[in-house]
Amino acid sequence: MPSFKAKAIVLKTHNLGEADRILRLYSQESGLIDAVAKGARKIKSKFGGRLELFNFIDCELSKGKSLDILTQAELIRNFKNISSDFNKFLFCQLISEIILKTHPFDSGVPGNTAALLFKLLYVCFNEIDSAVPGGLYLLEKTAAFFIAKYLKITGYTPLIDSCCKCGAKISAENSHAFSIKLGGMLCQRCSAGLENYPEVKKLISKEEFEFISLLFSIDLKNYRDLNIQAQYLDNVLKIMGDYMRYHAECNIDMTLCLNKVLP
Repeated sequence: MPSFKAKAIVLKTHNLGEADRILRLYSQESGLIDAVAKGARKIKSKFGGRLELFNFIDCELSKGKSLDILTQAELIRNFKNISSDFNKFLFCQLISEIILKTHPFDSGVPGNTAALLFKLLYVCFNEIDSAVPGGLYLLEKTAAFFIAKYLKITGYTPLIDSCCKCGAKISAENSHAFSIKLGGMLCQRCSAGLENYPEVKKLISKEEFEFISLLFSIDLKNYRDLNIQAQYLDNVLKIMGDYMRYHAECNIDMTLCLNKVLP
């Protein structure tokens, strides 16, 4: 069987039979990989603890019919602070599920898409791993950054600077409304025209509008220094989560997930 190498992050695992483990990996070379690690659950397994969730590994695999076969794995980085912190683990699980449930990259995409998503995944896991324990604000902020950049990479960026209904330029000084269904910001006229359809639009503050605009353009270095009030962050995170669920057909409920966090 032909073999190949990949640097990948372990996104999900589950047991198979008495000793094997199925892995869902995301690699910078080819995106999502489904593989089986034979004998991985044996006490004297050659893989040791290298296949734990969210580990970054350098691996060698053989091509299989339905599952590739993991033959070797070396640990490059383990985000050790994630597994010991419930909230950090929960947010990394959320990010992993977004990729696993919306992954559209089997064919017909630019060659660098997997590399871009891998880099985004890695830097967000690194941010979460480095966050101060109990720092829920930083975890939510990282999740908002991930969702915005994920939407941009996958081609689902909402219209921000112009009205998604009529195309008119959006002014930062006017009142603002965001339509998840229509795909972005609404001008005052179109927003007023939907006053009998409140489910189509969400009113947002000037601060939330500015934050949404920045999310899709700012780099991580500058994003770290960006201060946004927690109430605005919560609202924008929910809007971006709802937008992603609707347009990327992702069945993850951000609200239910975030309600599990510990104070």
